[in-house]
Amino acid sequence: MPTENTSKTGFRAGYVALLGKPNVGKSTLLNQIVGHKVSIVSNKPQTTRRRVIGITSTPDHQIAFIDTPGIHEPHSQLGKAMIEQARMSLGDADVVVYVADGSHHPGEQDREVAKILKEDLRIPMLLCMNKMDLLKAEDVQRNLDAFLTLLGLTQDDVMLTTATRGHNVDKLVDMIVSKLPVQEALYPEDEFTDQSSRFLAAELIREKILIATREEVPHSVAVMVDEWDEQENLVRIGATILVEKSSQRAILIGKQGSFLKKVGTEARVEIEELVGQKVFLQLHVKVSQDWRMNPRILQELEYSD
Repeated sequence: MPTENTSKTGFRAGYVALLGKPNVGKSTLLNQIVGHKVSIVSNKPQTTRRRVIGITSTPDHQIAFIDTPGIHEPHSQLGKAMIEQARMSLGDADVVVYVADGSHHPGEQDREVAKILKEDLRIPMLLCMNKMDLLKAEDVQRNLDAFLTLLGLTQDDVMLTTATRGHNVDKLVDMIVSKLPVQEALYPEDEFTDQSSRFLAAELIREKILIATREEVPHSVAVMVDEWDEQENLVRIGATILVEKSSQRAILIGKQGSFLKKVGTEARVEIEELVGQKVFLQLHVKVSQDWRMNPRILQELEYSD
């Protein structure tokens, strides 16, 4: 149902795809604009594994951002599914925002993403050069010119941002709105994501694991919610954490269950904020060898269609 705001002359609305290589700040940017955590964040590449929609609505516009997995060279069925999710987003978008790590000169991964955009894209594009707080003043023009040349854009198509601080994010939103079509809202004005509470809860658990682990463990972890029982003033949630090796299972459990308890406590706090109720969270760790290559498991995890 369109909102009452859509009756106003000149109301703009549309889908905006956030694309870029892994770990450039797409999810941080999305959460900053939407004002809710709709996409989990960590310093590990490929944290985002499927397309996530985050919605921001004002009396003048509504933007449905599509956060996408970072485009990379896939080495598993999961990786291939992630790349497909990113490519699919182009077909739905009214505007594409290429998010780059502005503190670095374009690399091979940036060139690969640009190639995909030039092959598939026939819609307006903007460049968001993020992480500008990490960029040396003498490198600003050099990096800016390199990205504009790579993407075939002009100075009018770029905004320099620091998403973690909200710097220039409002100006980026203004640029996006100017390129959206004039049409009715796509979602009710009180919605901020298309993700289910069940999926978001699983992602929050995975986020806590990503932040606290290193080496191969983050890439080998997935979380599946097995039980979701809403009672009066309490939500009972049972979730299984999948890993690929027994050694990884031992790490996630920790000495006398200490690591698992820590993850559960941290995740529960944010899940309670999400559902607005007390939560009883029970976690189990299960070894599922090569789950990233298993199409059935990827479907169950909602990582592929």
